[in-house]
Amino acid sequence: MSPLHRLVTTLAALLVAATVTVGLAPAASAATSASPSCSSVRQIGDRKVVSDLGMSAFTVRQYVGWCRDARGSAWMNFTSVYVWDQYHVRGFAYRSLAGVAVRGEPEARGFTTGASRQQLSYSTPVRTTSLCTQGWGKLSRAGSESAQGLTTLVC
Repeated sequence: MSPLHRLVTTLAALLVAATVTVGLAPAASAATSASPSCSSVRQIGDRKVVSDLGMSAFTVRQYVGWCRDARGSAWMNFTSVYVWDQYHVRGFAYRSLAGVAVRGEPEARGFTTGASRQQLSYSTPVRTTSLCTQGWGKLSRAGSESAQGLTTLVC
């Protein structure tokens, strides 16, 4: 094989590898950050990392996406709570709570409680994109609750 042929073959292989990597990366991140009923999802505001029992325990993020509910499709906000591996491997029971906090309202909208020891959970998408919102989350464990986490306010 000539040096030129070897160079062209190597460059072609690198191009294919780069294309596959770039093509798969968005799908992988979308699978871990998108609510199943939403598309065109993007994170809004800054995430909040919350400590519990002396360690980083979970991360709260707020998203906006094109979602479907009983009234049809619209842009909606929702929140995710991801429990860190170092907290999860401790083995005790916990449930994550998630919702969308609206400025001036006492209760989070779209409130959900995750299954026992579910590492990634989402609130229900809600129609709050015209309001000032924050992603809200906390953990419930053995009759007590962790500190709550609020993402930055997005108006």
